[in-house]
Amino acid sequence: MKGDGRIFSRLPRSPYWWVEYYHNGKQHREVAKHVRTGEKLEAIEAKRHEAERFLTSRVKQVITEKGGGPAFVTPTQQRCTVGDLLDSLKSDYELRGKWNDRTESTVKKVRERFGAWRATAVTSEAVANWQLDLREAKYKDATINRFCQVLGQSFALAIENKRLSSAPVIKHLSETGNARSGFFTETEIRSVISHLPAYLQDFTLFAYITGMRKGEVQSLKWSDVHGDAITLRAENSKNGEGRTIALEGELAELIERRREVRKVKDKKGNVTTVAEYIFHLKGQRIGEFRKAWATACKFANVPGRLFHDLRRCAARNLIKAGVPQVVAMRITGHKTDSMFRRYAIVEEAQQREALKAAEAYRQQQLEQDKAKVAQMPARTQ
Repeated sequence: MKGDGRIFSRLPRSPYWWVEYYHNGKQHREVAKHVRTGEKLEAIEAKRHEAERFLTSRVKQVITEKGGGPAFVTPTQQRCTVGDLLDSLKSDYELRGKWNDRTESTVKKVRERFGAWRATAVTSEAVANWQLDLREAKYKDATINRFCQVLGQSFALAIENKRLSSAPVIKHLSETGNARSGFFTETEIRSVISHLPAYLQDFTLFAYITGMRKGEVQSLKWSDVHGDAITLRAENSKNGEGRTIALEGELAELIERRREVRKVKDKKGNVTTVAEYIFHLKGQRIGEFRKAWATACKFANVPGRLFHDLRRCAARNLIKAGVPQVVAMRITGHKTDSMFRRYAIVEEAQQREALKAAEAYRQQQLEQDKAKVAQMPARTQ
């Protein structure tokens, strides 16, 4: 069939009235009405008129869009679910090397709520209601934003791939006051490490010393070790920039321990595989370990602490040790001064020491000023 988009037809041997129209130069066909076998001519004609009205409404929607009105939703877009969008997003993440356990967990949460929904049915109001439900479930606004970010990215990718023509407006919740101040003392982190499974102990210590993110430590392979240095590849770095860390002192000892357990053996002592990753579990890349981490923190009497707190500890320890900020940032991988300062937490004790030092300095200046005055010759009357 050809036409200007206003043509409808009952195709040969088809029990349906079909309508055909064009949108952006592309032909679309939809079933408008079903005609049952044996129906009277009057009923068939009545359904024909209904199909005609359906076609008219479709064409009006196309014309309205051309005039600057709401985007026209094609039949293909109507069939697309949020689950389909999330599947495409996963493929895109994997292609760019960005898929990891944390992302998988976030996508799973979005899928739980909207996976079966038609993408065109997801409105701004529906998302706002979800945000309220998440708050009631005790999720922090920052965490809710991460969920919504993934949802928004799935819609953006669909629009980029021309699977959808529009997306719901997703409001970003305020994260004011969300900056965490958690960190471990040396005694606390050593206690946590002692309560972790063996395969996580060196993993955690490495993160504590270097400030590397969990996903970055998980990605490290033996091919990244070059002599007495280890390189984090750019594709595995969150900021997209690789960096090299010298293996000195406890870090060098740690890597030597990892060499000793690189060969995976069975119960009889036979080597079954040689681990590709520096930190591994039976030769495989370490996955999620939230439960093991929470249990270790509980036994160490520091419940609720995050693995990411180790990154703050590394920044603070480097600065307290007198390491120049530019060098410390190269080790931890921070790109901006503002973000590094947010991680290099100033303890109350440090503040007190600073205030005392400033007070002593002021007192010293006062004494010096008094001494200068005393040494000045007396004025003659």
